[in-house]
Amino acid sequence: LIMTAVTFISAMNQNTSEIMCVFIIQKDEGSRTPETWVSPKISNILEDLGCYLNSEGTENIYEPTKNVEVNVFEDIELKVIMNISEIISCFWFFKESKACKPSLDSEKRYVTSLAFSHIKEAQAGKYTLSVISKTSNYTVVVPVLVRKKPGKPYFRKREKSNVIECVSESYPQPSMEWIFCKTPEKSCPDKMHEEIDGIQKLQHGLFQTYIWCCAVNDLGRECTSLFTIDLNEKQAAPLPELFLKVGEPLLIRCRAVHHNYKFGIKLCFENEEVEQDHQFEGLEYQADHSAVRIQYMFISAAGRSNSGHYTCSSTVHPNQTALVTVLEKGFINITDSKEDFEIGEEDFCFEVNFTAYPTVRCMWLFSKKTFPCKQSYSVDGRSIFSKFCNHQHQPGIYIFYAENDDMIATKKFTLYVRRKPEVTMQLLFKQISCIAHSYPASSWVWRNCPQLNSSNCTEEITEGIHSFLPERRSLGSWVSSSTLDVKKTATTFSVECCANNSAGSACEKSFINLSVSGAVSSPPDNAASYVSVGFFLLLIAFLFVFVFHKYKKKFRYESQLQMIQMVGPLDNEYIYIDFREFEYDLKWEFPRENLEFGQVLGSGAFGKVVNATAYGIKAAGDSVQVAVKMLKEKPDVSEKDALMSELKMMTHIGSHENIVNLLGACTVSGPIYLIFEYCCYGDLLNYLRSKREKFHWTLTDIFKQHNFSFYHNIHLHQNSRKGTHLKHSVNTALCREDEFEITRRSQNTNVISGSRGMVLYSEEDKIKYASEYMDEEEDFNVLTFEDLVCFSYQVAKGMEFLESKMCIHRDLAARNILVTHGKVAKICDFGLARDVMNDSNYIVRGNARLPVKWMAPESLFERTYTMKSDVWSYGILLWEIFSLGVNPYPGIQVDTNFYKLIQSGFKMDRPYYATKDIYCIMQSCWALDSRRRPSFSWLVSFLACQLAEAEGAVYQNMKKNVSIHNSSIKTKTRASRDEESPLSPTVLQHEDSQVEK
Repeated sequence: LIMTAVTFISAMNQNTSEIMCVFIIQKDEGSRTPETWVSPKISNILEDLGCYLNSEGTENIYEPTKNVEVNVFEDIELKVIMNISEIISCFWFFKESKACKPSLDSEKRYVTSLAFSHIKEAQAGKYTLSVISKTSNYTVVVPVLVRKKPGKPYFRKREKSNVIECVSESYPQPSMEWIFCKTPEKSCPDKMHEEIDGIQKLQHGLFQTYIWCCAVNDLGRECTSLFTIDLNEKQAAPLPELFLKVGEPLLIRCRAVHHNYKFGIKLCFENEEVEQDHQFEGLEYQADHSAVRIQYMFISAAGRSNSGHYTCSSTVHPNQTALVTVLEKGFINITDSKEDFEIGEEDFCFEVNFTAYPTVRCMWLFSKKTFPCKQSYSVDGRSIFSKFCNHQHQPGIYIFYAENDDMIATKKFTLYVRRKPEVTMQLLFKQISCIAHSYPASSWVWRNCPQLNSSNCTEEITEGIHSFLPERRSLGSWVSSSTLDVKKTATTFSVECCANNSAGSACEKSFINLSVSGAVSSPPDNAASYVSVGFFLLLIAFLFVFVFHKYKKKFRYESQLQMIQMVGPLDNEYIYIDFREFEYDLKWEFPRENLEFGQVLGSGAFGKVVNATAYGIKAAGDSVQVAVKMLKEKPDVSEKDALMSELKMMTHIGSHENIVNLLGACTVSGPIYLIFEYCCYGDLLNYLRSKREKFHWTLTDIFKQHNFSFYHNIHLHQNSRKGTHLKHSVNTALCREDEFEITRRSQNTNVISGSRGMVLYSEEDKIKYASEYMDEEEDFNVLTFEDLVCFSYQVAKGMEFLESKMCIHRDLAARNILVTHGKVAKICDFGLARDVMNDSNYIVRGNARLPVKWMAPESLFERTYTMKSDVWSYGILLWEIFSLGVNPYPGIQVDTNFYKLIQSGFKMDRPYYATKDIYCIMQSCWALDSRRRPSFSWLVSFLACQLAEAEGAVYQNMKKNVSIHNSSIKTKTRASRDEESPLSPTVLQHEDSQVEK
């Protein structure tokens, strides 16, 4: 007995320690001072939930001893640590299932977690973890309660009684009260508090003029007025309106007061009296003996048919009408308003006006920090506004975020803060330089000081001054600089530079001793000579160290794709948009445990791209092949910022079928992952090179090498695939009508080759044969001239989309185009996974490695990148495509002569596979004057017509070959007929016509 008891207790102890549940919450420990406000100190607080075994049997069910209680919009994580045998399957359940990928910790225990970024009210509930191991099944149930202010109360009628109930749902449970004042102030003397199980009943206040129901808990207070049409109140100018969602209760009160009780009252819906089943009425006398009549209309679950005008009328009062709108789902409409603000030291508040139903939860965001949002109602009660004043004069982008059960809405504001210049002065050889940081940009004034130690510098200097164009360093900072050439004969003097802007001015004064600085050529004494020699030696040593450091230093990572903002009327007057100031939209966040990594697709100095399987990224239960972009193991802060900026830029750009689209990202609790579409055939450059031996000018060439059935399947596929490529916008004005007539007629020809010659097939068969051919074509590795035009067209479409988003690529080349199923081309950015150190296409120029053979002259010599410089690169890309992957400028070394050739207007010869029209387009892309290069929209239209011409040639060849094939069939048919039995000419003619058909 003792041994059995010991064994049982040991087993129980082992079971209870098998599962451990941990709750992690992120807390901001930093104060909101200007120093810590932008970069708050975040700490993770861990709490053991005390999970214990709650049942016995084959399945072990674990529950925590305490619930998870969090505030709305907090960042939390549920972590389960399992000391069990090898796991076979693992799933989290909440409304839908999601696979989990457990990892092993240092103690060889399985760990799985579920993270919530800015948890919402709708995410409250019971979360269940189901685990199947080799020896047993385990279930962990964790209730998550989201603390929030009370939800907006709503009214309902108790069944079989004239009692009105008020209900509000929230956690913690609110207390409720009725208030009978014009506004629901806490100080209202006329109120009633009678609560049973969180439901407030109204039995004695039915006849009051104003009826409010308020719900209160520790986190806030929310009130709702009973929707009343009062015939003794003046009708509002816009009709009073009540919003409801389908399925919510509808309660309307009609009220009238008269000195004589002998009057009637009724409520009508769209001029028809409300059914008796849905109404009840009452009569009460006031102290002055006047009578109050009320009529209530109640529907337990409103439908769309209940939307409309409700009219309250009596025999002694004018009619009044209200509008009820029953919605399928809620809405948030934010009023358009000014979004950019420039302030000085004055007080300022952002303000957002909006209408919404149901009520919204909101917050303000700035620099990865959230701030509470207070809502107030306008005087008429129809709109809501929220103010935010706690910006502490920090420039940047502020975001108002609002959500309800059905919708999320945001509004972005940009705050510029004027600040007076901060000036620094530098002494150079025969030059004095002044630099000012300010907003807005500063202008300069130089003054000469008459005396060495004088504080009164009044003599303005006008000659020898060089003021440079200001540079924008960040959203709220400009750097202005100015230099003064020293032409004085005196060896000592004082000079002052002053920077001025609308916020004020600042000056810097310096005493100049030219004999010490060595800016004069008079022979110095021995002491000065030693100082000068020592200074020059130190300068040479510094320059040596600097150059050595520059060459040893790795290049900084930044995305090839950049969005620009035009700041002037010329193409080169722009700035790059700094996405570090933008807020990351958390809707793109994807659980990192749902990624299963495969092989590395590419790697470089900064990171790599890895093939992976993403579970549930498009739909629950689905698995999708993706490409994951990530940094190296120990990235520095600048590289993380660059990758986050790229992520924000991709979310801002949006999706298009001819760019590699972003699917999601992992930014929480680990390294940053960017999840993109996976393109199975790799980059276009290697794809073209691998297909050189399989290239055919036309499909007729393929027909000659393969059977007729394959030829017709190709025809079918061309109809379906090329139709897809041309569906967007073929500019028919640029194309001949007969080409489209050929296409139209050909699409009506439904024939395949069978064992007995040509046979008809239906439209259903056409779909089947088209899908079968896609695999067949890939087996044959077919590549035609039409495919080359199609690749060119698709890249132009993608670039047209990027151009519409004010986005420039800066490295457009065949190596940066990916190909996937159906020969679909997608523009990508290999950026961090490009091994530029060992790639001969990237040449050292200045302090960067650049793809000089693809770069426009203005980019090469002036470092200016625009949409038109991308057009130049597109012309080089066309040359790559129509040479099937030959390196541009073959046989020409990148040296001084190469740069001279580019500046002189040298153009490559026509590639072997390009037509004259295609080559003409290449040459137009290589115009030295960027204004004379075509736009991507024009290139799309032109290539659409080239594609149509190529298709027309396909159909003409098909028609010709079908005619030859038919002639052959007719000859064989007649020969066999003549041998079997003679027929009349009429019958022969009929049979010939059938064969022709």
